[in-house]
Order: sequence, then C-alpha cells, then structure tokens
Amino acid sequence: MEKGDATKYVHTGNGELCYELNKALTVPETFPIYLSSAYIFDSIDPIDKICDEGAPGYAYFRLGNPNADATSQILAAGDGAEKGLVFSSGMAAITTSILATVKPGDHIVASPIIYGEAFYYLKYELKRWGVETTFIDFNTQDVADYIRPNTKLVYGETIANPLMSVPDIQHLADVAHANGAKLFIDNTFATSIIAKPIKYGADLVIYSATKYLGGHDDLVGGAVVGSEEIIKSLSFYLGLYGANLGATESWLLARSLRTLPLRVKKMAENGLALAKFFESHPKVEKVYYPGLESSPSKALADKQFEGNGYGGMLCVNFKGGQKEIDKLISNLQLVRFVPTLAGVGTTLTYPPRASHRDLSPDELAAIGITMGQIRLSSGLEDTDDLLNDFDQALAKM
Repeated sequence: MEKGDATKYVHTGNGELCYELNKALTVPETFPIYLSSAYIFDSIDPIDKICDEGAPGYAYFRLGNPNADATSQILAAGDGAEKGLVFSSGMAAITTSILATVKPGDHIVASPIIYGEAFYYLKYELKRWGVETTFIDFNTQDVADYIRPNTKLVYGETIANPLMSVPDIQHLADVAHANGAKLFIDNTFATSIIAKPIKYGADLVIYSATKYLGGHDDLVGGAVVGSEEIIKSLSFYLGLYGANLGATESWLLARSLRTLPLRVKKMAENGLALAKFFESHPKVEKVYYPGLESSPSKALADKQFEGNGYGGMLCVNFKGGQKEIDKLISNLQLVRFVPTLAGVGTTLTYPPRASHRDLSPDELAAIGITMGQIRLSSGLEDTDDLLNDFDQALAKM
C-alpha cells in the first residue's frame, strides 16, 4: 500500500531501522545518545516482562535509559561497587537516597562539616518529615555515643566540605552496621581515584557528578553506587520522584569519566603544591588540606587514600575578612571566583556567601567557616603558573 508523504516522514528510518541496527555485525565505537522518551512494543507481553520481571529492555525514559545505564556501569566499576544510578543533580542524589532510607520517627547521625545545602536539608527540611538529625564532629566525637534505637543512617563526606577533614570510614561503618543503620558517604571531593569508601564499609557512595566526574563545567548531575540490593531499592524512588539525568547529560558524563584518573591525579599534584605554598605564606592564617603534615587528618588520609594523593581541594584562611578576599579575587589573573569546583581550571569560592550561605553566622562559626576564608579547587594548569598568580595577588593584599 502506497503511503502518503506525511506518513513517510513520520515512520521511515525510525523503529524499523533500530531493529535492523540491533542485528548489525558492528557497533558504534562511541556509545550513541538515546533521546527517545519511550519504546515500541510489538505486543503487551514484553512490557510486562520488562516492568514486572526485570527482563532486558526499556519502556519509558523515567524508568530507564541506555545512556544512564551505561554511565552507571562506569561509575560502579570505578568504585568497586555492584551497581550505580545517575540523577539530575547531586542534591537529587542526596535527597532521594535519604528519603528512600528513613521514615517519620527515624534518626540520623551526621557530620556538620558537609556541603551547605546537604546540612540544611538534614537539619531543617527533614524535620518536616519527622526525621531528626544529630550533628557531631566525626574527628573529635565518637559516633557510637550518639546512636539511638531509631538511628537508621550515618552520613558524612570522605573529605569534608569545606575544612577537608577526613573521617574514619571503617569505624563509622562498623558502628552503623552493629546498630542496624546504614552508612552513606559523599565522595565528591575525593572521587574513586583517591578513595573507595565501599572498600571500608560504606553502604552507599554519593557524588555530585557536576564536579570532578563531569569535570568540564558543562553538566549538572548526581550519582550513587552501592550493592545491587540498595540500588534496586533506590531506582524505584528515582523513577517515582523523576530525578533522572537526561540522556545528553548522561552521555557527557560518560565522556568525562574516561579521563577522570588523569585529571584527578594532576589536580591532586597542584593541590598539594598550593597547600604547601599557602602554609608558608605570611598573609595566611591557616591551611586545611589532608596532605599536609600539619593536618590532623593526615594519618587517616594516608590509610584510606592508599597513596593515591590527597585531592585537589583545599581551604585557606587569610588575615582579614571579606574585603581582603575581594582584593584577592580582583588581583588574580588566572584563577577565578566560581561557585562550583573541579573544572579543568583552578577556581576559588567564598564559602560564607556561596556553598554555605544558607547557614546562620552561629552555624558557620560552629564548623570553622570564617569571613576570611576561601575554598580552592586546583585545576590542570602548570603548577608554577598557579603559584606565581597567587604570589603576585597576595603581594597586593
């Protein structure tokens, strides 16, 4: 039967071509982008098998996408985990994972030295859901002393934002598991190149994929990796809440992950060089970096990072306040003030007015954030160029 022009333009080169491609003798060298929001079924039986029995295949984008699955496989392999999931943002990964784990009446123990919006979510937003969070310093207080019968979750970061302290992940895991709780660790600052929290007992490892994993300041995303059991549970809530990462963003993230080891190693080299430079500078009050001999976290970092470096993030306290930081920002020629981290270029941010601006003055002071503080993300530049840029800028402060 001869088809009209409109029908030809709608149906040619679509589903039928896909069926042919699946029978081809070759596959693309680079994984393609699957923008389709839905899939074709020849009958009702296949959709039942996919949705109810877990048969291979896809039905609707919110319930699964080839690009998201491919990227999740890369992430899980890198962390030594069984499975992974990708989300529309780091906060989507955090909030969905926590909501899937706790219920009204439950209790969480968390470090207060974490990403500012994660702190706000745990302290204030979860109260509306009937969940209470107790904040303790994992480096000076023992989590075992704060566990309750209704504690379901312990939450922290591998390298804490922004003061770069390192918790004893194995101890946190042992205490959590002995009391029927789970341990979630945000590994954004370290990445799996520096540390693998799964190895030390973490049940779930969380990432803002916008940062090192994406690494080029051109995507927003989040990710988690863990056991097949926990990821299966979270995948239901990912679909329910609709926090999916787009196909294009998933593809971009997979592209970026191919070079993650190279980028992180160079950034860690620059991070250590910058930390040593600042520690010896007379206009600097304090440097927070786990690779410095002066860091109280050095021993734990050596144990858990296993010689992989100490990451590219550091925090620096200067003499003076916001006006002095403004002078520094104005005088820098290579380094820019950007409210994110882990792109290819070295950047700085101002925690009191950026990553932790939702915290009150008392909350900032309680975790050591001052008005004369910057958080620095080292990039891929030549080390000497970075040192020279900060040297000339500090000379004008």
